[in-house]
Amino acid sequence: MPPLPPAWPRLEALLNTSLALTTETGLDRVLERVAEAALGLMQCRYAAVGVLAPDGQLLEKFKTAGLSEAEERAIGHRPTGRGILGLVIRERRVIRLRDLTRHPASVGVPANHPPMKSFLGVPIVGRRGVFGNLYVTEKLEAAEFDDADEHVAQLLANAIATAVENAMLHEESARLLDEVQLLHRRREQFFAMVNHELRNALAGVYGWAEMLVRRKQPDTVPRAAFEVLDSAEQAVALINDLLDLSRLDEDRLKLVLRRVEPRLIVQQAMRRVLPSAEAKALRLTEACAPDLPPIETDSHRVEQVLTNLLINAIKHSPGGTEIRLTASAADGVAEFAVEDEGPGIPEAELERIFDIYETKPGEAGVGLGLPLSRRLARLMGGSLEAEAGRAVGARFILRLPLPPVKESS
Repeated sequence: MPPLPPAWPRLEALLNTSLALTTETGLDRVLERVAEAALGLMQCRYAAVGVLAPDGQLLEKFKTAGLSEAEERAIGHRPTGRGILGLVIRERRVIRLRDLTRHPASVGVPANHPPMKSFLGVPIVGRRGVFGNLYVTEKLEAAEFDDADEHVAQLLANAIATAVENAMLHEESARLLDEVQLLHRRREQFFAMVNHELRNALAGVYGWAEMLVRRKQPDTVPRAAFEVLDSAEQAVALINDLLDLSRLDEDRLKLVLRRVEPRLIVQQAMRRVLPSAEAKALRLTEACAPDLPPIETDSHRVEQVLTNLLINAIKHSPGGTEIRLTASAADGVAEFAVEDEGPGIPEAELERIFDIYETKPGEAGVGLGLPLSRRLARLMGGSLEAEAGRAVGARFILRLPLPPVKESS
C-alpha cells in the first residue's frame, strides 16, 4: 500500500471532528469541542470560536482552548468582536497575519493575555449569513500559518456552521417546549379553577331546583322547574367530565381496582339512565352471559363509561325504540355492548366522534361523554370502539381485560 500523503492525517482528523460535532446538541459544548479540536488541527498554541448575539452586533458566546485556568482568570472579560475579530465577521473574509500586533484593527486585546503574533481568522457562515468566527494564533514550529492551514480552517468553519445551527435549533426547540409545557400547566390550573367556581355557582341552582321538583307532587310542579333541574344536572355532568379530562391530562386520575361482578355494574348503569329513557318511552333491556366471570377493575369508571354510552344512545334514539346493553366474555376479555335503533354512525365519523376537538361548523358536536369514555377505557387497559357497517342503529363496544385464570396445582 503506498504511503499516505502528508495532509491525510490532518484531513482524517478534520473528518472525525466534523462527525463528532453532529452528536452534540448543546451550543456551549459544540464551541468547546471546536476550540479544542482546532489546536491539534492547526498545530497552534491558542484557539477560540465565537458566536454573535441575535442582534448580530456583538459576540454572545466565546470559547477558548490553550489557556490555563490562571490565564483565563487573569484575562477577565471576553472579547465582544470589535477589533480584528469583528473585522473577520464584518468583511466576511479570511484574515491571515504574520504579526497580529502590527495590524491597525488589533485593538482591545486584554493586557494580561499571553503574547500573540501569528494569526488566522475565518468567518463562520450559515444559512442566515455570517454569525461567528474561528481564530487560531501562535503557530507551532512555524512563524505563520500557510495556505494549507487556511484551507483546513475554512473546512472546519463549514463544519462548525452546521453544528452550531443544529445546536441552536435544538436549544430553541427545547426552550419552546418548556414554554408550551408552562402554558399547558397554567391552562390546566385555570381550567381547574374555572370548573371549581362553576360547580360552586351551580350548587345553589341545582339545590333549589331539586327542592322544587322532588318535594312536591309532579302534577303541581311547573314545567319550568323540571327544565331548570334537567339543565343543572347536565351542567354538573359536563363539569365533572371536564374535571376528569383535566385529571387525565395531568395523569392525576387514579383507578381504584377491586374484583367486581359485571352484572352489578350493568344493572347500576341501567338504573342511572332509566328516568331519561322513560321520558322518551324507550325500552331498556340488558343481557349478561350466565358464565360471565368477575373482572378486576375500577367499577365506578366502568359504570361511568356505560352510563355515557347509554345516555348517548338515548339522545339519538327515536321514541318507542329499544336500547340493549349486553355483557359477555371470551379470550380473556370482558365485552360490554350498547346498541340502539337510531340513525347509526357513518363510517367516516367512527373516529371523529371520539375526538374532543373535532366538531364540524354549525354542529353542536357529540359532547365530552364519548371522548372521555374512550380515554377511561384505555386507562383501564381496555378499548372503546364504535362498530361500522350496521344497517340500523349504532353499536358501541367496551372491552376490558379479565384477570388471568389461575392454574390449579
